[in-house]
Amino acid sequence: MALILFTVFLWGATTAFGVMAWRRHDGTFAAGIRDAAREALFIAPRLIVGVLGAGFVAALLPGELVSSALGSGSGWPGLVIASLAGMAIPGGPVVAFAVGAAALEAGAGAGQTMAFVTAWLLMSSNRTLVWEMPIMGAPFILFRMTLCLPFPVIVGALISLID
Repeated sequence: MALILFTVFLWGATTAFGVMAWRRHDGTFAAGIRDAAREALFIAPRLIVGVLGAGFVAALLPGELVSSALGSGSGWPGLVIASLAGMAIPGGPVVAFAVGAAALEAGAGAGQTMAFVTAWLLMSSNRTLVWEMPIMGAPFILFRMTLCLPFPVIVGALISLID
């Protein structure tokens, strides 16, 4: 249900902004269409590869191993393993969310999957090493990582209580 509501919201917001741009009569609408087409061409190949990769990962992941290491009964060790995996996985959201969905399909618990995604969002090693470290410097990164470290496990534990 939430997915449907969010999709309706996105379509509504896009339509409203499109109408606003159209009414300006200054080329804003055409520029928006050009930008959207350029972004769609940029993201489409990644999305296709991510979705296909998720299908392959889901088919190749051994369900017994996933459910024992990351299942809802794996407790704190499963949350820590999922958090470490989320920190280590390279790539953007197409890869991370696809792997998370594949892990859910293979038997991972909701809390463990949420810990994985939260760790990827807060502490992706790829983003940290490529972007943050050169720009912000090591002391800032160490401070930020230290502050963020417990959050994936906490979020996963809270989701596990609900699930």
